[in-house]
This record gives sequence, structure tokens and C-alpha cells, in this order.
Amino acid sequence: MNGEDGEALGPPAELELAAFFNQLRPVMVDERPLLAEQLPAMFDTLRGLSFGHAGPELPKAQFGVGQTSALMSWFGELRGPLTDCWDAGLFGNPWAAAALRRDEVRNASVLAWFLDPRGGHGCGDALLMSLLDRIRGRLPDFPERPSPRCTVAVEECPDGSRANRVDIQVDDPTFIVVVEVKIDAPEQPGQLERYCRIAAERACGRPWAVALLTPDGRLPVTAGEYGGYVVPFAWSMIATGLRRAGSSKGRTLEGRAPAGVSHFLATTFASHVTNF
Repeated sequence: MNGEDGEALGPPAELELAAFFNQLRPVMVDERPLLAEQLPAMFDTLRGLSFGHAGPELPKAQFGVGQTSALMSWFGELRGPLTDCWDAGLFGNPWAAAALRRDEVRNASVLAWFLDPRGGHGCGDALLMSLLDRIRGRLPDFPERPSPRCTVAVEECPDGSRANRVDIQVDDPTFIVVVEVKIDAPEQPGQLERYCRIAAERACGRPWAVALLTPDGRLPVTAGEYGGYVVPFAWSMIATGLRRAGSSKGRTLEGRAPAGVSHFLATTFASHVTNF
């Protein structure tokens, strides 16, 4: 491998490249999952990496003729699986087509659908369980999973006043959670304190919490005396929960194999919210 001036690059560069392809090889030859189903996840992961930013800038390199031929052959073998992904619609983004963008109301509606164990998305209660797990870290009295009578509603007015409309309400016989969705909008004066007071009254003795969902998982500033009941979440945490919910690992608890459609919907929405 040679640099721009024709001088050979040191062994580290060649070793790092070899190590990269050695680690990638098992993924490409693993016959357990279909390659066409794994490629979107692979490219989604690669998209988030920042190659070359962690250390000093390296000189540009050129591949030798033999190395170039091998690399071209390797990429040529990807043509079939990539075509399969394209034909199957796995490169599509339904959330971009739905024009969700950074609209808080629209994104909250989709999130509520995934949080609803009976939402028809095929992920069961996996995402809601990850939410409850995070809340239990702050409030240990919360149950591990919802009951069969759990309901999830959007744009709910728990006290009947439109002025206190909450983004998402999770109402279960054993707990109640209000989710406040933030993307660009700031907290309104006294907003979370009002929501906490409403949730406490609606709970009637059940464990309750307000989940504050923001791009950076920041702490609340309008909770007042209820600060201990507001649990901050970052959208990246929701993305992680969605990916687990759509994976075979996340579905093991339900004893079912992951469905292609539910996996596709969960992982594409995870990619969408990661950009907030």
C-alpha cells in the first residue's frame, strides 16, 4: 500500500485495514440471518461513525493492483444482496415519506404507537418495558412490565383542561406515566410541575412519573418540588429501545421470532429519531 508520494505506508495502516475486513468477514458470511436483512443495520451503524476524527490525519493511501482487484471482487459480491434489499423496500424510509421531520405532535403519535403493547406494530411491550426499566432506576416502586389492561393515548387532557394537554399518557392499573415530548420547543413556565401535579392526582396512589424526552436528555427546569418524579430521556435512548424491540434479542421474552415488517418499522424510526 503506497501513499501519494509513492512511499509505502507503515505496517499500522495495513494492519488496521486488514483487521477491519477480518472483523467484517464473519458478519458477511454468517448464514443464520439473511444478509439482505442485516445490511441496512450495518450501513446505519457505519453512517454514525466518525472515521479519522479520533486521531491525527493520516496520509492518503492507494491500493496496489492486487488489492484493488480483491476489493472490487468483494464489492461485486454485494451487488446481489443490495439488489434484494432495494427490491424488498428495505432502503425506504416510511417516516420520511410521512413527513414527520421534527414535528413534535407527529413524532409523539408514532412513539405512542410503539409504546402501546397492542399497537399492532409487532414489537409487543418491549419499548414500554425499556421505558419502565429507566424509570425504575429513579423510582424503584414501578413494575417491571405493564398489565394486559395498559392503555396509551396521545394528546390527552387528564384533568379535562385543554391547557394541560399532555403529549402521551400511559395509563395502567399498576402505574401511570406522562411522556412530555421535546424536539425543538423549550419547556413552558411551570409546565412539568403542572403535569406532575395532574399525574399525582390521576394516579390515586399508584406509582407515577413524568418522562421528559429531549434530544440531549437534559434535566427538567420547570418541575418545581416534583423534580424527583421527572425522569429525563434522550431520543437516543428511545432509538436503542426501538432497535432492541425490533431485534430477535428484544423479542425473545415473547417467545416469537422477529417479523420482518416490525423489525423494519422499529429500526427505521430509530434511525429517524437519532437525528434529533
